[in-house]
Amino acid sequence: MRRLNGSVSEHVVANIKEIRKHKKIIQEGLAEKSGLQTSYLDGVERGDRNINLQTLKKNQV
Repeated sequence: MRRLNGSVSEHVVANIKEIRKHKKIIQEGLAEKSGLQTSYLDGVERGDRNINLQTLKKNQV
């Protein structure tokens, strides 16, 4: 994983996006696998929405 300056949530979001792209999974695919809405994941990746640890664990994002 690459190093970023910023908050823990920024690191988590960057890692989610990086892993998703590395595995060649589109947001719709991740949404389907995790049980989250595509629009929610898009907002998380853009930094418009926050994702908490409980959501990560529950949905195994």
